[in-house]
Amino acid sequence: MRTSIRWTLRITAGTIAVLAAAFGGGWLATKGDRPVPRTVADDPSLPFAVVDGVKLHVRTFGDPSRPTVVVVHGGPGNDFRYLLPLAALADRYHVVFYDQRGSGLSERVPDRRLTLDAFYAELDGVVDLFGGGRPVRVVGHSWGAMLASGYAGRHPEKVSHLVLSEPGMLTAEDARRFLAATNGMRPPLTAEVAWLAARTFLESLHVGGPDGDARSDWFKGTLTSARFDGHPIAGYFCNRDLGTARLESWRFGARVAPALLGAAGLDGPAPRVDFASGVERFPGKVLFLAGSCNAVTGPEQQRRHMRHFRDAELVVIEGAGHTLFGEKPEESVAAVRKYLDRPAAGAGPSSRRL
Repeated sequence: MRTSIRWTLRITAGTIAVLAAAFGGGWLATKGDRPVPRTVADDPSLPFAVVDGVKLHVRTFGDPSRPTVVVVHGGPGNDFRYLLPLAALADRYHVVFYDQRGSGLSERVPDRRLTLDAFYAELDGVVDLFGGGRPVRVVGHSWGAMLASGYAGRHPEKVSHLVLSEPGMLTAEDARRFLAATNGMRPPLTAEVAWLAARTFLESLHVGGPDGDARSDWFKGTLTSARFDGHPIAGYFCNRDLGTARLESWRFGARVAPALLGAAGLDGPAPRVDFASGVERFPGKVLFLAGSCNAVTGPEQQRRHMRHFRDAELVVIEGAGHTLFGEKPEESVAAVRKYLDRPAAGAGPSSRRL
């Protein structure tokens, strides 16, 4: 018996030693600088506005006396950097970009302040702060389009024009369809993915700051943008190639998506999603945009979304995937500009291709 115990202890000690050596070797092999930018809470040189008690990274373009366009980025957890082609609208509009709380270069907040109601209140605060008391034009992409849709349903009187670029889901039925098409947004359990996760974790250990969220932001942001076989959102892009994506960002917000998606039940069998409530009260025409290559949240999904609105138009951007403003900026911005230049009211659903 004692011999058996000694052998068990030796094997256990040997296993621990091998794992420790592997960890130490991996740590040494991945040494290097992995800088994470400071947020507006720590960098006074960044432009910001305080909305709902949170310091938000904000950039504006154009004359504030002109009609205001508020741009709402996707994610949850991304920032507005990849949507900056829309700054071209500043020749005729006052264009406002902001990083949502906990995302990009905006202040990190406790998880209890990462609720859907908090994001609605934040968008409402941005509209009030920059809208000058007039209805604004809202352009949302992906998760930002979902938020913009829900906001227009809550505050139709504050929105004159609404652009929804490939919202992923507006209802629970949409959510179930989306989760089925993306394997529940989970990567496949393969050796390639396991190695990628392990290597990225070891690399993240060399992130030393500038705040308590920096390491997890870097780790999850790097994994999210990684390319591997069976990526759950490969179907978003032309030829299922994530290399065609144009999702430039300053810094990912790691805690935002788990907080919001968990509250929406998207990590279980019964999603609780409703970004379509009240949208029938929005009186004007809504512009939907979709990339022709997107097989998940592209034209087919957006035609389903259009049914919730009184008046809607779909423009399909040919040869583009989900990040259409970066992939086809001239065509995408031109479609938005043409719509924003119209009077607020319209008639009849339609679709066209660019």
